[in-house]
Amino acid sequence: MAYALAPSRSIEQEIRRIALERLDDAIHRLDRLEGASGSEIEDSVHEVRKRCKETRGLARLVKPTVGPAFRGFDCAVRDAAAELSSIRDAHALLATFDDLRDAQTTPSAVELDDIRVSQAAIADDATSQIRHGDPRLVKAKTLLVEAEQQLARWSIPSGFGSLAGGLKSTYRSGRRGFQRAQHKPTDRRMHEWRKAVKYLCYQIRLLEEAAPSVLQPMAESLDDLADALGDDHDLAVLIDHLKADPDKFGDRKAVKQARRLARKQQRDLRARAFRLGATLYAERTATFVDRIETYWTITLRHGPELPTGGIADLADRRQPRRDAQLAPAEATTSDTTVERERKYLIASSTDVASIGAELGEGTELRQGYLAIDNGVSVRVRDAGTRGCTLTIKSGRGAVRTELEWTIDRALFDEAWALTGARRIAKTRYRIPFEDHVIELDVFAEALSGLIVAEVEFDSEEEMAAFDPPAWFGRDVTDDVTYTNSSLAMHGLDVELADAAEGQRTNVSVIFDETLEVD
Repeated sequence: MAYALAPSRSIEQEIRRIALERLDDAIHRLDRLEGASGSEIEDSVHEVRKRCKETRGLARLVKPTVGPAFRGFDCAVRDAAAELSSIRDAHALLATFDDLRDAQTTPSAVELDDIRVSQAAIADDATSQIRHGDPRLVKAKTLLVEAEQQLARWSIPSGFGSLAGGLKSTYRSGRRGFQRAQHKPTDRRMHEWRKAVKYLCYQIRLLEEAAPSVLQPMAESLDDLADALGDDHDLAVLIDHLKADPDKFGDRKAVKQARRLARKQQRDLRARAFRLGATLYAERTATFVDRIETYWTITLRHGPELPTGGIADLADRRQPRRDAQLAPAEATTSDTTVERERKYLIASSTDVASIGAELGEGTELRQGYLAIDNGVSVRVRDAGTRGCTLTIKSGRGAVRTELEWTIDRALFDEAWALTGARRIAKTRYRIPFEDHVIELDVFAEALSGLIVAEVEFDSEEEMAAFDPPAWFGRDVTDDVTYTNSSLAMHGLDVELADAAEGQRTNVSVIFDETLEVD
């Protein structure tokens, strides 16, 4: 789920991919939120709001290009996040108060304990209000689904020009916000500057692949600046909160002391933010945008940046790659390489329609097999805008070992030529279901009509407890006929698949330096 635009790919497709990934993830987290409790709710709320902010930063990058369509989309995502603001604000104030108290080295910090107890009770109450069918969650999910539908109507031309206007607007807004806040640092002006900084941070992350050596450090510095300004804003909200109803927090003297400490902390944060802001906003807006466009153009002409250094440095960087190729068995000791998955046959598209939901836009996949040998397969996959991968799988049934690397398209093309007739094509749809995600594969070409659903699990206990939905058909996890490698080799010929399963075959493809993996 990379939050980055690839310069070599269609800007429109990349924008849709990233936006849909963020919105789908937010919707899935909202579905899980009703069954959560305590810290799970806090984390989920934070992540949903973060996905909304990332999506709004992305949308602002193409705002001038999509025109009037931007406003409805942006409002829907903004309002979805706002439905959860009361939960977030209560916990943010508690975290801010804890940070403020921990930063103090004087005995006066002890006097703040009563205030902390009161704010903790408010935060706990906000969490406990989450109930099944909570109208805030329902409204937020509805708004995000509406945003996805609006996204489908966007039309974005190719070329950096589709991004330049949005980047120009965001940088100019941040530069002006910096100047205004520095001239008169009110809470309101600091907050307005903070929003512009955060949007620029998201946009530089999106453009980072154009020049990682320059833009990655810039994104990190913008993130640091946004954190400082975010804490400044939370302190301002805390001060107003304490001022509005001091009796709610106990001793008035302690409340006054807390407000004084908060203002003191703000002064320190602002001094640091202004200094970093002077560096990040040193260029004129047009100069800044021209520089980023130059990076983008260079990458289109000459390809992505390559690891650079002396001979010894480059040799050290290559070594882990060679080790991974020569000794993949060592990597299988990590639990992250274990795939736990169950597979179900779906009788027909009618059964799919019975779930009563729009499948949305799927991802077209084509994958070919370089080698298939006694339960071990080596494949390459092209997932379009989601990139290309090389994968080694070992084992049969529900629990297998999986090693996977991202590869560039040039390497994929070389490998694809070696897969011969051992290929399949399908469209994959991701469907949230309870605490899981169903990956629905609708096969094409020679396997047209075949539909298979796969569900991955974090543990074998979780897999054993899984209760499949009613529209699932037969469990074919242990049926070799429906493994992708067998389908690529034999199609749906059961006799050939069984025969292949019962004998050892020699690996016909030998890897050489053309298949070195980064």
